[in-house]
Amino acid sequence: MHAAEARPGRWRTGEASKQRILDAARGLFGQRGYDRTTVRAIAAQAHVDPAMVHYFFASKSKLFAIAMGLPLQSPERLSAQLDAGIENLGERLVVHFMRLLETRDTLEPIMALMRSAPTDDQSASMLAEFVEHEFVARVRDAIGGPDAALRAELVGSLLLGLTMARFVIRLEPLASASPETIASWVGPSAQRYISGDLDSG
Repeated sequence: MHAAEARPGRWRTGEASKQRILDAARGLFGQRGYDRTTVRAIAAQAHVDPAMVHYFFASKSKLFAIAMGLPLQSPERLSAQLDAGIENLGERLVVHFMRLLETRDTLEPIMALMRSAPTDDQSASMLAEFVEHEFVARVRDAIGGPDAALRAELVGSLLLGLTMARFVIRLEPLASASPETIASWVGPSAQRYISGDLDSG
């Protein structure tokens, strides 16, 4: 009886089973996106019954929200870039973002959202919310001024495009270039969005 109680996947080992489900979900959502990841596949990966997934998370959509709701960046690291001032902020943000995505724990949730967004409205909404809350709002506040929201969103769209080309499509030589090299080319465009004249041709 004691051996059965300790067996992975038993209802009595709730916290361990819940963590395995989350780990499996993050990996599968990152590999397959939202649509092609099933509760049954997550359960199989976590070595639990599919009913346990529903017991802990109610639905695939709620599990997705929780799994992708990880802290994808350190607030202190972004704050350090913003607190250093507007001058050369564009280049610093490019380096910061590329470095941030070099870690698997950060990259996989972002990739899951980006893969799912074109075909799943919920994923598109979650991606938009992540970009808005974790990046755009903070850059907007740092920039200030009446057009700060547009400027911050332009910077965000630039970084999302870089993310797609570098980490999803893996275009070469962009995929292999150092963050500093990328920033030296793209940073001036980001800086124009931050502090340049947006009305100029």
